[in-house]
Amino acid sequence: MQNLRLFIAIDVPDSLKNSLTEIQRTIFADSSVKLVEQQNLHLTLKFLGETPGDKCPDIVQAMQQTVIGCPPFQLRLHGLGIFPTRGNPKVVWVGIGGARGKLITLQQNLEQNLAGFGFPVEGRKYSPHLTLGRLREPLNLNQLQTNIGRYREQEFGAWQVSAIKLMQSTLTKAGPIYKVLATIPLG
Repeated sequence: MQNLRLFIAIDVPDSLKNSLTEIQRTIFADSSVKLVEQQNLHLTLKFLGETPGDKCPDIVQAMQQTVIGCPPFQLRLHGLGIFPTRGNPKVVWVGIGGARGKLITLQQNLEQNLAGFGFPVEGRKYSPHLTLGRLREPLNLNQLQTNIGRYREQEFGAWQVSAIKLMQSTLTKAGPIYKVLATIPLG
């Protein structure tokens, strides 16, 4: 069976994606950043990486177990930041607010349910964020940090999380192409 590059994510509504695209244009005007394409903006719960395709039913079962008793909840996009905060930053992100505790519980339950099917538990603590771009070689890091600072406490909008999705990522020269393999409604 062929390997698939997989991850589990929460989708973001198009209206918020549109707003984030405008922010990308504003803050990345004069830096060398690989922007996340508008259609690819999402909130990752678990990156599975190269996975045998025949494991998809197990992944879907773990996702279904995870959402039992988890009603829809609201998240909001709040503020910008960079990873790592010291040294050479690599990622510009939007923070996640709202029912953040419910999100973290959902992600932890997903980790445990996937572990039952042989998927390794992530070694580092889950840090909910939405990636806007990856820095290659910033041409003007000071200006980029100033631009990010303007949005550090900005509210970008909220949405109701009602499902989690199993996604396939196909890497191409033009960038990744995402395909939804399964949508599991919450509750």
